[in-house]
Amino acid sequence: MINKKICMLGAFCVGKTALVRQYVSSIFSDNYLSTVGVKISKKVVNEGSGDISLVLWDMEGQDHYSTVNLSYLRGANGLLFVVDGTRGESLSVALKLRAESIKLLGPEIPHYFLVNKADLEQEWEITQKVLTTLEARGIKILKTSAKTGLNVEQTFASLTKDMMGQERATAP
Repeated sequence: MINKKICMLGAFCVGKTALVRQYVSSIFSDNYLSTVGVKISKKVVNEGSGDISLVLWDMEGQDHYSTVNLSYLRGANGLLFVVDGTRGESLSVALKLRAESIKLLGPEIPHYFLVNKADLEQEWEITQKVLTTLEARGIKILKTSAKTGLNVEQTFASLTKDMMGQERATAP
């Protein structure tokens, strides 16, 4: 079985844990659970050529930007930067985390920005214009909702496809 490590990064309280729980267990809870350090979850999926074990590293968030723990990122095959659409400052944190992560892992690592809390889009501080500008810079963006499940499965399926495509592209 192929193993793929996915790191979930972002500011404090953006929904990283809720997205993982929705994806792995189809569960959403309004009770906030703060992650300390890293919480690891697994889900086995089939991507056409066989089973793939996705190992999800839900990393602790920060209220402000802090450096990425290199030991947590080591061996990552994909990254998901989670942003809370209702908190504009969470985008700045994610952009800084992306810059540092890409510097450590290389620009070819598959990654997406997830603008979470799409069920509250009318309360968003992050505008569509800002998202369009980021997409023009080559950043892949998906609007998600851990609460409703919007685009949660699609996110992990797309990232898995990208990781497997990269593996095929770099195979001897």
